[in-house]
Amino acid sequence: MTSPLAKPRLIGLALWLAALVAFVVVSVETSRTRMADELEVTGRTLHRLISQRVAQHDAHLTTLIALSSGVEPASDGAVRQVMESIARFYPRIAWLALVSLDAGGAGADGGQAGGGVREVVAVPSGGGVDLLPLAPEMAAQVRGRPSVYAAGEGRYLLAKRAPEPSDLGVVLLIDAARLVEPEERPGFAHLRLSLDGADLVHLPADAAFASGVSWLTPPHFEKVIDGEGQRLLLSLDRSLPLAVLVPPGRLLAFAVVAGLLAAALSFGLSQRAAVKRSLIATRAAEARALLQERETLLAHASRVNAMGELASGIAHELTQPLTALLSRSQAALRLAGADRPDLALISQALDVNVREAKRAGEMLKRMRDYASNKAPERARQELNAIVAEVVALTRTDLERRGIALVLDLAEPAPEAVVDAIEMEQVLHNLIRNAADALEAAGILGARISIATKAAGAEAKIVVADNGPGISAEVLPKLFTPFFTTKADGMGLGLSLCQTLVERVDGRIEAGNAGGGGARFVVTLPLAGGALARGPLAGER
Repeated sequence: MTSPLAKPRLIGLALWLAALVAFVVVSVETSRTRMADELEVTGRTLHRLISQRVAQHDAHLTTLIALSSGVEPASDGAVRQVMESIARFYPRIAWLALVSLDAGGAGADGGQAGGGVREVVAVPSGGGVDLLPLAPEMAAQVRGRPSVYAAGEGRYLLAKRAPEPSDLGVVLLIDAARLVEPEERPGFAHLRLSLDGADLVHLPADAAFASGVSWLTPPHFEKVIDGEGQRLLLSLDRSLPLAVLVPPGRLLAFAVVAGLLAAALSFGLSQRAAVKRSLIATRAAEARALLQERETLLAHASRVNAMGELASGIAHELTQPLTALLSRSQAALRLAGADRPDLALISQALDVNVREAKRAGEMLKRMRDYASNKAPERARQELNAIVAEVVALTRTDLERRGIALVLDLAEPAPEAVVDAIEMEQVLHNLIRNAADALEAAGILGARISIATKAAGAEAKIVVADNGPGISAEVLPKLFTPFFTTKADGMGLGLSLCQTLVERVDGRIEAGNAGGGGARFVVTLPLAGGALARGPLAGER
């Protein structure tokens, strides 16, 4: 005969077992979802960091190509110094070489081998790889576009040829394992970086996360690294250990609570509410910790990106005043060597040199202020005066290229609270880009027009040309850092222009004029409205 207590006990046991099964199912699903979300966040963060580092490699290639094969190539010693600086600050670049590609190199049997490679400058010397087997492929690659070659031992070669007629090229040997810093490596996941299906980096998960249950599909993250020519595949796999899916301590605690619920319903209900509150608090704490980790990683990525743009931007922007210094100095030397030196013209050239030297110093100061988040020193400026200053610096170069300059300056001159040096940099970049486009297209009657005007509470500077305009494919990417349509460009000019204009609450827009040609509009707050937002220089 069944005991009267047997049925309640069986019911209590059944409820206890059902509660345990439900707890395990919920715990497994919640933990799996949380672990998958954590893997996704970690994968996206790593993808951003690696993509930025890969983009830096292409920027180094562009810098070295421009330095060694420009209009006035630097000496081998200067190239070596730049390479040594890159190798010192970027240890993942194991070897750099400036090479000469000889299309008629002789083979070992005395015949034509179809190409040879000769090292011109290498850092470290003798520390690279044998490039001779890759000579035919390197000779055939498109100029100005990087190509990737496998190098074994978790490394790959990144090569780029200089624009014609130069036979030079730059080769970087990248240690793929160093694309991920030790503190960035997720110990809970199996990390792989592969190139064309072959693993370059293979980092297994820590021992505590190495094995997991086989009856659940493990979380997986996979995404191609964003880098021109460097199609690396980032993969992350995370196992699901049973102890993480169902923590033993939590399971035991729940079993005790569920047993109490089966023994005494009222007491059990109160305990269940306490457990529920505890679970909510635990999940909220985990969410806060995950958010804190995400913010830390994003802040680190932002600093790395800002410093990468700053380092490349300094080199890019200083080219302008240095080129002006060189041309004016050469002109002064020619005047001084004449039978009757024209002291007035020599003095004028030296005045320009002094102004350009001060401008270069101001550029460095502005870059340093940008890196330290220091606000620029702004003052009320006439936009017509800023335009006139830039025109004085660029008119000679435009006349040499056969490009007419048309000015349409509003009177009275519109005023804005800006940094004059930064606005000169913006206008100089826009004029130089327009001149390059006109010269490359061979436009007859080439013309650049600059206009200033006031419209409501805003002042506008319009720079337009009668060139081929901007294609629909290029237009959305114009202000993206490191994007360029020039074979020897660095892709930083327009990005820096946007940064400088936005720092004074302005905006810059690009488009095509109705009659053809590119048109850039810089819009700034008029001085009356800008004064209310911040003090002028000298009023602090």
